[in-house]
Amino acid sequence: MKKGIKAIIAIVLIIAVIGGWVSTFRTDTVYGQALPKLADYNGGSLTQNEVTVPTPLLNSDGVLVSPGYCVHNQYQYDRSAVTAGSLRIKEWDFYQLTDGRYMIQIIASDIGLGGGYFFTFVDLETGDKYEAMSMSLFTMGKLNLETNAEKDHTISVDKKNFKLTMDIKNGKRHFTFEGEGSGKRLTCDLTASQFTDHESLTMAVPFEWSNYFYLDQKINCMSVSGNVTVDGEKIEFDPAKTFMLLDWGRGVWPYRSGWYWGNGSTVLEDGRTFGFEIGFGFGDMTKFTENTLFISEGENLVAHKLEHVFLEKAEGDDGWMKEWKFTSNDGRFEMTMTPYYDNYTTTRVVVAGNWCHQVFGKWNGYVVLDDGTKVEIKDMIAFCEYSDNRW
Repeated sequence: MKKGIKAIIAIVLIIAVIGGWVSTFRTDTVYGQALPKLADYNGGSLTQNEVTVPTPLLNSDGVLVSPGYCVHNQYQYDRSAVTAGSLRIKEWDFYQLTDGRYMIQIIASDIGLGGGYFFTFVDLETGDKYEAMSMSLFTMGKLNLETNAEKDHTISVDKKNFKLTMDIKNGKRHFTFEGEGSGKRLTCDLTASQFTDHESLTMAVPFEWSNYFYLDQKINCMSVSGNVTVDGEKIEFDPAKTFMLLDWGRGVWPYRSGWYWGNGSTVLEDGRTFGFEIGFGFGDMTKFTENTLFISEGENLVAHKLEHVFLEKAEGDDGWMKEWKFTSNDGRFEMTMTPYYDNYTTTRVVVAGNWCHQVFGKWNGYVVLDDGTKVEIKDMIAFCEYSDNRW
């Protein structure tokens, strides 16, 4: 048995070396550092680099042309311009919806060493979780994922016990699924709708090494209608209180890295749709932050850019389910999350994988919009996660 395990490890490492993977066993310089705290903030405002015109993501050397952010994706991503080995390139379309009781994740992911498609259903009240997947080794771009999340496109998978379609067209995203997960028969028919002018957060993040980058778009506040069935039991989703998030990522980054990421969408007491996106700890964020508020104005969703957000939470394994306190350098994001469910996942195969505490809770506090308007937040369902990655 030991000889067999050693042989498997040797094969994986040999393949990794050939693909230029082990040669980049680097650790992000912010990995493992203490959480950023307001008390440690040195002061001063941040002039953030907003990209407002179509811009190539990478130059001929595979280096980011203009690190920064945009509210509609202006970055032109071309996989062939990436100078890192194909085993190092990571691409994913990560969709997540929740109505506070149920959570669904629909994912297409290619991380070089492997990839595939995933459908997960979670009952946040009971903890019941059902997962279905269709995976392959050494995908290295074979999934042919789209170069821009805002373009019309279709992803279709038809495998035994796993049939998935993602159809993106005219501001709507339609999902159908039929398959088996964790011994249950699962289906879904869901439609996510965007605002007429739907602003989001796209960022191009550099790292210490010049040909490393992270291109990511977060689209909040997509209302969802439709249903999911679990062994024939149908669950209908109310678009007035069910929202979908898209986390669309492309990039090359250090083998060992980690991040904090928080996100949520809701309807305020005055009927407006509200969402937020926060994050820290991943890459060089000295030129901008990913921290952004979203609020509806009629038929449009408008982004409001924030500066630094800080987090205080309890340490240790039991700290995930204790109160999380968020604050900001300019007083525009002051929130407390009271956790009620930890969607903990872990996947480690030899030298690759990750573990993640995605903690859902009720958020209370207030935010301040660009014009100084204070918005009270009461019992908003949202999450914040810490992900530890080695891939």
